[in-house]
Amino acid sequence: MAAADRGLLRNRAFLAIWGAQILSQVASNAVTSALIILVAEITHSNTSSSFLILLAVLPAILFGIAGGVIVDRTDRRLVLIVTNALRAAAIVPLLLFGTSLAVVYLVNFLVATVTIFFVPAEAALLPKIVGHRYLMMANSLFTFTFNGAFLVGFIILAPIVVSLFGYEILWVVIAFMFAAASILCVTLPKAPQVSEHLSRRVAEMAVAQTATGITEAFHYLRQAPIVTWSLIYIALTYTLVAVAGALAPGFVREVLRVGERNVVIIVAPAGVGVIAGLGLLNAVGRRWPRPNAIGSGLIVAGSALLFLAAARPLTDLFSRVGSPGLGAAFPAFVALIAGTAFVFGVSYALITVPSMTLLQEELPDQIRGRVFGFLNMLVSIFSLIPLVVVGPIADLWGVAPVFVGFATIVAIVWIGGKSTRDMRRGKAKLVTE
Repeated sequence: MAAADRGLLRNRAFLAIWGAQILSQVASNAVTSALIILVAEITHSNTSSSFLILLAVLPAILFGIAGGVIVDRTDRRLVLIVTNALRAAAIVPLLLFGTSLAVVYLVNFLVATVTIFFVPAEAALLPKIVGHRYLMMANSLFTFTFNGAFLVGFIILAPIVVSLFGYEILWVVIAFMFAAASILCVTLPKAPQVSEHLSRRVAEMAVAQTATGITEAFHYLRQAPIVTWSLIYIALTYTLVAVAGALAPGFVREVLRVGERNVVIIVAPAGVGVIAGLGLLNAVGRRWPRPNAIGSGLIVAGSALLFLAAARPLTDLFSRVGSPGLGAAFPAFVALIAGTAFVFGVSYALITVPSMTLLQEELPDQIRGRVFGFLNMLVSIFSLIPLVVVGPIADLWGVAPVFVGFATIVAIVWIGGKSTRDMRRGKAKLVTE
């Protein structure tokens, strides 16, 4: 009996790659969080912090296609081993020269660059490890740990360790986590032979194909509408999360009339909503067609954005003249906003997990790495929008127009992808019959 048929939790290879994902994602988020804190302490400049974030996004734009080309032409297991080992090594300069701004920027860029190769290799290897039957469940678990890793690494591990023990201890912990992830990847089964191994010629070809690969990717996507729309859905959800993250502090200040530190009112319910959505998919995912789940998730996401937009004028309606904040209406408003954030989190799971599963089901093995590399680049480009556009718009006209605008985008995507979702649903029905 194949390992995939014995269930995910009895599949040693899946447990190894899942453990490696948890360790590496927590470590990556902890690095980002700690470097943001460190740069702020060194420079006391918002511009410097923005530049740090830009350096973390830039590698996906520059090297996303090249990373996919290399992943498709080498042993993906080896890629996972090497990338985790390299990220562990990249932390060492922080132990030696941690107060140098140049070193901080360089390490941040290097870790982000190496991650460009780790992400498509992991996504492309997963279907081979778990098989078709457990792919949806595996993606749900990976999405769950992806979001949990952000909470543990970015919000808990880095701030607490830096506050109690200092940066040096944190760098040691992070390097150990990356090294442990690399060791776990060593236990993965060896990948089948590839048509051409990684070599200097392949590396040169990857660099040369970075520009032309974008054109080739678009050419392939025009012939594969299901893959195209799955990419759009995933990029859209990450953009919505980035927008929500960028606007959350201003939202609680402008709508709830409380300090920015109370952003947990939004973040915590949204995180719980993601977990609830993943649980729902695991419970009914096999009986719920993936296109239906995606369409439902888009409707829920658009509705939540419109409600958040409506909260701003409702604040003026319920706020009592002459009293600070929302007065007696505050508890009700908090409950409504928290509930909406919860629903938004559910919609994120309903869109992202089935879309990722469709990608892995539809893509031929020999091009998975390139497409996932392109996805990583696409998501990074979309994530630049909040950094460049959303903040100034919200400062000028408030958060409501931004939420209405993105609700409109969600509606356009729902309408634009409906025929493709219907086609995929009909195809799946024929297969089951």
